[in-house]
Amino acid sequence: MAKKNDIAEAQKLDYTHVLSASLIEQNDGQLEGLPKNPRYIKDERFAKLKLSLEQSPEFLEANPLKVYPLDNGHYIIIGGNMRFLAGREVGITEFPCYIFKKETPVEKLKEFVIKDNIAFGNTDWDALANDDWDVSDLEDWGMDVSFLTSDEEDMDLSGLYEEHEATQKEKPITITIEVPNEMGDKVDDIKEALKVTLEEWEGCTIKK
Repeated sequence: MAKKNDIAEAQKLDYTHVLSASLIEQNDGQLEGLPKNPRYIKDERFAKLKLSLEQSPEFLEANPLKVYPLDNGHYIIIGGNMRFLAGREVGITEFPCYIFKKETPVEKLKEFVIKDNIAFGNTDWDALANDDWDVSDLEDWGMDVSFLTSDEEDMDLSGLYEEHEATQKEKPITITIEVPNEMGDKVDDIKEALKVTLEEWEGCTIKK
């Protein structure tokens, strides 16, 4: 366990570097062993992210991009691809970055990609609806609170909270099966065999 003095000393260090946007690359799978960024953002959410960065560009200093140095002198984004895209569109030319060490194993980088995008914990929607939070501010800051702005007076909010929380649950695990091209005529037979096997496992299905 680290000593208090060691932790205090580490907190004095500045791990943030400011990099030109021209040196930063999105993760499109160009680093061997690291799949491309699995995250995407829709138009409305992207517009809110851009607005958020325009209103508070200093937030990037508190939440810098996480990058890894490539052999070409550039840096690939491990965490913050969407922030980078939005920042470029609102005119940001330099980004605060945390740079992972060159010797970081690619398996560790894969782990960081996923962990950076996981939202641990749940939102207390009742607190947001009834405490001193302004719904318009929450919307401007990028939070989806559309279900809090209904005009229906007798709405059962508790039911809405439960419904909204249900949409936040983890997606089912997907297993991909690859069939060689030369066995293309056997695909239907393979599906049928898998269906018989999956009957033993309730809830498991085969997607077309």
